[in-house]
Amino acid sequence: MHSLFKSYWHILARACVLVSACVLPNIAHAWGNVTILTTNDTTAVTEFVKQLKLEINEQSSIKVNVSKNDSGLSINIPKDTLVIAVGTQALSYAGNLDESTPVIGVLVPKSSYESILKDSGRGADHFSAIYLDQPFNRQLSLVKAIFPNIFSIGVLLGPVSQFQSNDLQSAAKKLSIEVNIRLVNRADELQFNLEKLMLGKQLLLAIPDPLIYTRETAQTILLTTYRHQVPVIGFSQSYAKSGAIAAVFSSPKQYASEIANLIKQLPKDQVILPTARAANKFSIEINRQVARSLDIQITDDALIYQKILKDER
Repeated sequence: MHSLFKSYWHILARACVLVSACVLPNIAHAWGNVTILTTNDTTAVTEFVKQLKLEINEQSSIKVNVSKNDSGLSINIPKDTLVIAVGTQALSYAGNLDESTPVIGVLVPKSSYESILKDSGRGADHFSAIYLDQPFNRQLSLVKAIFPNIFSIGVLLGPVSQFQSNDLQSAAKKLSIEVNIRLVNRADELQFNLEKLMLGKQLLLAIPDPLIYTRETAQTILLTTYRHQVPVIGFSQSYAKSGAIAAVFSSPKQYASEIANLIKQLPKDQVILPTARAANKFSIEINRQVARSLDIQITDDALIYQKILKDER
């Protein structure tokens, strides 16, 4: 019996050595230099950069550089560095870097990433991203959690986001939701198309688009929908706080956590980046003051969050 136990522990010890041999190289060969490329100091960007540096520096010896460039000119990126481009403009600038420089975009809409990737002529294996957008199934799960009997929603799509129309329709069809889409090709068409959607008293699902949803248009959209007593499902915490009834989003800290984990798991000699995708981590924000003013009863936040998680399994 003693011999049997001795043999067992010997096999177990060898197994541990083999597992360590498989796992440790990823840590030993992780990228030594990471450059965070930014173009502005908004709250979201600042919070993301601070959290990313904190998470990387606490758990590894990776050197982190921060490069702010608001013109796209003279971007000096150290050799053998992994670039994290924060925001659409930063990713656009990063698209002009040498093709051998791996780039991961963050806080960038999916449609913008795809447009920049196409314009840059780069391969997706060196130019990836974690999208600002939430997956359509996640957004629609939030809609269903708040409005279980809803059968129709309204959506405004612009020049960039209109190419996601089929994916949106497909996701909505699975939940028996009809999507009424209005295309906005110019800024002066926004109010007209928004008013048209309001005629059907449909919930407005906000899809990120640089023409439609901006700081300048937010007040107009939220005031118009409120005047028509139509709830809005937003794509950011700030949109919910400003007047949308709810939003599902990933916070800058959640993005930083995902990027940090990705960096640590990416061997330096691996030049192929993971496929661009949406964030796995997410949060929800419910504006209960708006809900009360629209006379809409909403269940507990935790129950809504759990329902969305369940729908994704």
